[in-house]
Amino acid sequence: MKIVNIVCSGDLRQPVPFQRLPELGPETYRYDPEIYHGAYILLSTGKATVYRSGKYIIYGLKSLDDVDHSYQKFLALLSPIIDPTHVSPPRVQNIVGMDDIGMKVPLTHLVVALQMEHVEYEPEQFPGVIYRGEKGTALIFSSGKVVLAGFKDLDSMEVFASRLRETIRAIA
Repeated sequence: MKIVNIVCSGDLRQPVPFQRLPELGPETYRYDPEIYHGAYILLSTGKATVYRSGKYIIYGLKSLDDVDHSYQKFLALLSPIIDPTHVSPPRVQNIVGMDDIGMKVPLTHLVVALQMEHVEYEPEQFPGVIYRGEKGTALIFSSGKVVLAGFKDLDSMEVFASRLRETIRAIA
């Protein structure tokens, strides 16, 4: 399984003075209120969006180790215009992963095996099975590719993916 995106969020616990963003330097941020009301902060790993309210989102991370590194970089970049002592650290909100079962998946058989109350499958609308688990969701394609989303920790994602692999292999 490969992690393709981690999204985390937090609160600066203070309003962000957007009029002071130019002090950060043009290579540090992008802000165009005609396009979007948030400012994009450019990090070496991932990106961040910060709002006037002080709420922020860090995204585009590929590992949980990147969360703290990106957060520290984000704080360092904003520290000239905010008080970093008030800031709450980010919490992981979503981990998205990709998996490959390594075999073709008979989607109609899978729908029956996974029980209808947890599954959406409308091939005219979407070419895969949407399987909603307790802690996350899987998009399963006939090619054997699987997108896992909505997880807040890697352990639950790996357990979910492992059980899903077992179920798919059992019906194939």
